[in-house]
Amino acid sequence: MEFLLDENVLGLDRYLDVFELKYRRIGDENCPPLKSGDSEVAKFADKENLVVVTNDDNLRKQCELFGVKYVFSD
Repeated sequence: MEFLLDENVLGLDRYLDVFELKYRRIGDENCPPLKSGDSEVAKFADKENLVVVTNDDNLRKQCELFGVKYVFSD
C-alpha cells in the first residue's frame, strides 16, 4: 500500500518515515503539482493505485466519485 499525501497534511510524512511506509506528496516529481484540482488528484491516485490522505472535504468527495481509497481527517 502506498499513500498520496495532499498538500494540506504537511508534516505527516515525518511520521510515515518512522514506520517506513511508502508515500508520495502532491508536488513531488511524477505527481500532480501543488494547487492541482481535486479531480486531477483523485484520477492520479486511481491510476497509480494510491490511498489519498487529506483533510479536504472536496477531495474526499472526488475520491468517492472515482472509487479511490482515502483517509480523511477533519
